[in-house]
Amino acid sequence: MSYLNDFETELFAKIEHGSEDTAAIVRWVSEKVLESYRNGITAGRVGKTVIRQGKSRRSGLFGKTE
Repeated sequence: MSYLNDFETELFAKIEHGSEDTAAIVRWVSEKVLESYRNGITAGRVGKTVIRQGKSRRSGLFGKTE
């Protein structure tokens, strides 16, 4: 989760120092979100299987096997 911590730190610094106007901060956030989205797409293409230990986290009808 270091990506989110780094993002929060950078965003907080931009807001606190007030060196940039609101439009510049919004553009910066948009670029970061787009970069993260593209990285997720690229990671999905690799096709690594996520293996989780334990029971399914799904609840309701879709989490139950018949």
